[in-house]
Amino acid sequence: MAQADVRVDSVAYPNPNPTLAAALDRGPIVADGGLSTVLDQLGTPASGPLWTGEVLASRPDQVRRAHRAMLDAGAQVVLASGYQVSGRTALLSGRSAATADRLLVEANRLVREARDGWAANAETSSAASPAPISATATASVPAASTASVSAWCAGRAWVAASIGPFGAALADGSEYQGEYGLTVAALTAFHRERLDVLAAAQASPPTSVDVWWFETVPDPDEVAALVAGLAPVLAELDVARLPVPEVIVTMTVGRDGRVPTGAPIDEALAPMLRLDPTDPARPVALGVNCCAPQDVAPALDRLAMSTDLPLVAKPNLSGTWDHVAGVFVGAVSDGSSSAGHRPLEAWLDLGARLIGGCCGTGTFQLSRIAAQLANLGPAGGHETR
Repeated sequence: MAQADVRVDSVAYPNPNPTLAAALDRGPIVADGGLSTVLDQLGTPASGPLWTGEVLASRPDQVRRAHRAMLDAGAQVVLASGYQVSGRTALLSGRSAATADRLLVEANRLVREARDGWAANAETSSAASPAPISATATASVPAASTASVSAWCAGRAWVAASIGPFGAALADGSEYQGEYGLTVAALTAFHRERLDVLAAAQASPPTSVDVWWFETVPDPDEVAALVAGLAPVLAELDVARLPVPEVIVTMTVGRDGRVPTGAPIDEALAPMLRLDPTDPARPVALGVNCCAPQDVAPALDRLAMSTDLPLVAKPNLSGTWDHVAGVFVGAVSDGSSSAGHRPLEAWLDLGARLIGGCCGTGTFQLSRIAAQLANLGPAGGHETR
């Protein structure tokens, strides 16, 4: 696959980062927090059918600022603002369906600009890189256990297109329920529309991303649809010698490691897990997002028995989603549930290598997660490849 060097109009340009898979092999990586939460902190709350895409459409400068704020807080993988952007939500917001295509590409551009600006600053000042977190780690942690990963990743960050499930396109909280009543073929067609737009964006360095991250997936049928939709698109990118993004898939779960439809998460992700390791659609990491912190470990436990892939833990701050109010009712506010040492250690022991937060996780909570990961150092016991 075209990864280290790619060609656009027969002109090669280098990929400045190693693959995320290579980084995850070295140790834990910090994912970002809740984009909507950080936008709210900046005074531009997400709203309406497009959610963060509404701010993307009206105040793109604030989206760039939010990405940069999370990078400065310690995030090493940052997701773009296209989670709820689709033709359906564009129409619901009073815009044309074609507007969604433009917004998806613009979301990639902004997250790239934020990352590239942060990385350029990191070359001349260590203040914006993850390295100081390692430098301030407690003396009780051996330097070798933290410095190798932090130093290797200093000044590096990966950008991801955020690709929401079909439920997000309904703008009514259906991603926390699943069972849409659609066939796998219909779900594949829905995702293929956005994948084609994102694939075209890979042809231009300013809008090319490192990762396609499918998040908050609630339904096994949707996982099967993603496999069906990804295969031809990634193959076309490879043939064209364009950057082939790495893939991450995270599902939302409830108690006992089950997705909203009731299926155990390892069974729900089986179509992904069955992919050959050489298949570009095979995820470089998979796990959970936008679930309660206490529901992370049971899900990771199920996955750890089914795969040796790096696992993802990106919970929200608990509570129940109220789609009318646009908030999690009953969520904790201090970040203690998602950023305490005890759950982080447990998640690392289960194979988590990409850890961040989702809704409710702002820059304060994210900086705590980054610092605590640095203090804990790389965890052993679960081999990844």
